[in-house]
Amino acid sequence: MKKLLYLFTLLITCSVVAQIDRSQQPIPGPAPVIQVKQPQQYTLKNGLTVMVVENHKLPQVSVNLTLDNPPILEGIKAGLGQLTGSLMGKGSKKISKDDFYDEVDFMGANINIGTSGAFAQSLTRYFPRVFEMMADAAINPNFTEEELVKERDILIDAIKANEKNVTSAARRVEDLLAFGDKHPYGEYTTSGTVYNVKLEDVQRFYDFRFRPNNAYLVVVGDIDIETVKPLVKKYFGKWKANPVASSPLPKVENPERTQIDFVDMPNAVQSEVVVQSTTYLTKKDADYFPVLMANSILGGGGEARLFLNLREDKGYTYGSYSSIGNNKRTATRFRATASVRNEVTDSAVVELLSEIKRIRTDLVTESELKKAKAKYVGNFVRSVEKPSTIAQFALEIATEGLSRDFYENYLDKINEVTAEDVKRVAQKYFNVDNARVIVTGKGTEVLDNLEKVTFNGKRLAISYYDKYGIPIDRPSKAAVGEGVTVKSILSSYLDKTGASAVENLESLRLTYVGEFMQMAIKVEELTATMGQKQVVSVGGNTMMTSVVSTKSAQIKQGPNAMELPKIIHDDLKKTFGALTEIALLENDEATLEGVENIDGQDAYVIKLAGTGVSYTFYYSVETGYKVRESSLVNFNGQMQTNSTDYSEYTQQSGLMLPSKKSFDLGGQVVILEISDVEINPEVENADFN
Repeated sequence: MKKLLYLFTLLITCSVVAQIDRSQQPIPGPAPVIQVKQPQQYTLKNGLTVMVVENHKLPQVSVNLTLDNPPILEGIKAGLGQLTGSLMGKGSKKISKDDFYDEVDFMGANINIGTSGAFAQSLTRYFPRVFEMMADAAINPNFTEEELVKERDILIDAIKANEKNVTSAARRVEDLLAFGDKHPYGEYTTSGTVYNVKLEDVQRFYDFRFRPNNAYLVVVGDIDIETVKPLVKKYFGKWKANPVASSPLPKVENPERTQIDFVDMPNAVQSEVVVQSTTYLTKKDADYFPVLMANSILGGGGEARLFLNLREDKGYTYGSYSSIGNNKRTATRFRATASVRNEVTDSAVVELLSEIKRIRTDLVTESELKKAKAKYVGNFVRSVEKPSTIAQFALEIATEGLSRDFYENYLDKINEVTAEDVKRVAQKYFNVDNARVIVTGKGTEVLDNLEKVTFNGKRLAISYYDKYGIPIDRPSKAAVGEGVTVKSILSSYLDKTGASAVENLESLRLTYVGEFMQMAIKVEELTATMGQKQVVSVGGNTMMTSVVSTKSAQIKQGPNAMELPKIIHDDLKKTFGALTEIALLENDEATLEGVENIDGQDAYVIKLAGTGVSYTFYYSVETGYKVRESSLVNFNGQMQTNSTDYSEYTQQSGLMLPSKKSFDLGGQVVILEISDVEINPEVENADFN
């Protein structure tokens, strides 16, 4: 009987399968019906709104305090808000910083407090105490002169470390040009404005910004509202309401016509390119969902038009994206971005503008629209499974003025968007006729071509700025003095360093030490006529080893080794020698490109062009020492740039060598100091295996 039943079931199944026409794409079903759970909610007399979302799957609770404050202009005390936030969460008037940290660690909890609110998370059994500590530290912060001095020094060190960071300069000037220096979003922090901040400024800022009037307390997890209510009343009930300080928000406008704003960063090895314009968009606008789809198609990820064009097709960049914000109080920005190598900067500008123009003039394809919708639908459906998302939805409904069914209708609104809607909102919000094309890079290398860029048949006007957004004259190379040649510059360097006086200088072993992400970093370098080797260790562990010999070039990470392409190996061999300058002196391919200003000093520029690796070397006109070295590596069609600065030349084992060198690593400037020098160490072929 069971066999017959099995065969009968199998026949039915096969019959049904046989009737499926696999040549036809399945018709998508209706969008999932979303039932968004509403949190339990009430408001205290002081204006604090409390929301509770129960979830008893895990024995843990989190609480998030959000202050819905308007932006405020800090002016000559820019950095005040950041400093105030850094001083919060360090205990309270009742408990010292060390005791506060120790108790939080003992409970395995997490408490973070800043000027925009506070967050805490812990196991359920510890939550009442953690809640009390968070509330106490938030409402009764203990501001001291000692902590202010510490945090001020940390902030100033960070500002100084970022002075040469091209990305930081780009974001700073982009904000300034978009909003202006009288808008909170346009001002930036400097060492001078940080020094202007006093302890009484911090206290005043806190008093007029940290108030319950427009605050929301969201509790999520293994807890119920009856447990939450007495805790909130006890620790937040006496928090006094007061007017919240704000500043006027000036109207933000775009330029009369599309223009290029160039930010000169002489140390840049690639260009940060941004096409941006300001607009006004809120989450409750009817255009909000069509704008989401339009941005997703244009530059929302690896499948979007910008990425496919600038990376996959042209190979200009590792990635190109677009974004558009929403803001209920002031203007927001539309941005299309790419970080590209210097020689294609002008081409990247043309492609970015062309793609923005195309989505404004031509209908997107049905396939593109379906993919964009599917991406948002999938992300949304997954997100609503999280209790924290439910709380976030409720918070946004309250703060953004959204309808209560906004998220229940979210998928329907997404699926209602048409290709015509995308075109319409692109024309309205993706401004390409009154946009700023902000390029941050090395003017002496990119401006000649950038100044020839045309759009809609007209050459784009161009203005020039320094890294702080101050207008400057066009950056240009200084003239090279009469009689100065590649060989004279290199010979002078070898004489200055004492290398020319060392008989049979065949090899050099250098060790540099420093700190990266609060861990010790050591770089050991071996340079010789037969090869090059570099070993990088972090925290005492070898992270990477690169070995270049006459036969091959490899990068090793742990047990894994990667052979570098022949075109890279061939160019690396051109610099073999105890010092690169010894090899360059014998290479007729090196050319003198002119004089550039490097961190306030004029430097001769020598280039060694290659197919796999191209080098640029900079030698101080005044001292003759090398101050910078950069390389452009062509790795499987993708261009990677590297730059190292050299400073503070001192006697090291009879040679004048740079005691410090610095470079950018993941957006952080790493400074290394020389610790050991060995001239002509014994070198064998085995050292380069």
